[in-house]
Amino acid sequence: MNPLESQLTDSTIRVLVFGGTGTGKTSLCNTLTGRSRPTGNGARGVTAKSHLYNAFEHQGRKIKLFDTVGLHESSFGTVPAEQALGHLVELLTKSKDGFSLLIHVTRASRITKEQEEDYKFFVEKMTQGNIPVLLALTGCENEDPMSAWLDRNRASFDRFQYKDLIPTCFLAGGKFESHYALLRAQSRETLLQAVLLNALPQPHRLYGKGTGATFSETLTRLWNNVVDWTGLPGEWRGKVNESAFELMKRLGVPQKIAELAIKHIPELAKEFGDKMPVPGAGPMARIGMERVLKILFGKTGASTKVADEKS
Repeated sequence: MNPLESQLTDSTIRVLVFGGTGTGKTSLCNTLTGRSRPTGNGARGVTAKSHLYNAFEHQGRKIKLFDTVGLHESSFGTVPAEQALGHLVELLTKSKDGFSLLIHVTRASRITKEQEEDYKFFVEKMTQGNIPVLLALTGCENEDPMSAWLDRNRASFDRFQYKDLIPTCFLAGGKFESHYALLRAQSRETLLQAVLLNALPQPHRLYGKGTGATFSETLTRLWNNVVDWTGLPGEWRGKVNESAFELMKRLGVPQKIAELAIKHIPELAKEFGDKMPVPGAGPMARIGMERVLKILFGKTGASTKVADEKS
């Protein structure tokens, strides 16, 4: 275990990094953390799943990055709806400790519909404008200085609530590596300084104690946004007073995702125990969890694909 992990407190800066395929999001995270996750430019990129990096330290502050998928590189709208809901459950489960800052990663080019939709989901819907957001513009290595493209196009971003816009380069390798290395070091330092300057003093939680929202309420609110965005039929929406447990069961969330959520979200663990067909089984929620989850979630009828629902 990373020695910093055991020291994590609410003063740790927790950063949610989001953006579309091919924006350089994973390269950015690798450079900031000093790690080396694979990168790629495939149709769905390499970040098919969210990744929580180990904590690292900068100028005496502990920082933890959560590299998540954007709406258009995730399963939303392209696979069976129950898997899309499973992706959202997993995202919220891993977000249980909240975030101090968001970083939106995009290429230095015209603003796309996908970029606007990612911003709307993560900044306006998921975190409801409660967490400051930075914009990291990648692909600025051919500008001299790197800020030149941003200087020409800064007004285009006025309608967004970014705390700062930061031109960067996170390319590596090839015959220009010596040049890229200097730009990466400059980009890393500039971005980390912006993180320290703009992060909340303590992470803002999306649900749980002291937030006024439960996991179930947050999941339903966001899932209904996804249903509307993808054009799914109304019956796929979460119902009033329907718990996350009931929604996952009704729509057939994959068993491993349900197990992850129930294991880490006390609200769901208690409800899972209450739903077991053995009187007083609440304290036994973790006993036989895998077998019971297989019965509840392993065989469901909610396996119709989005395309089939629209036909």
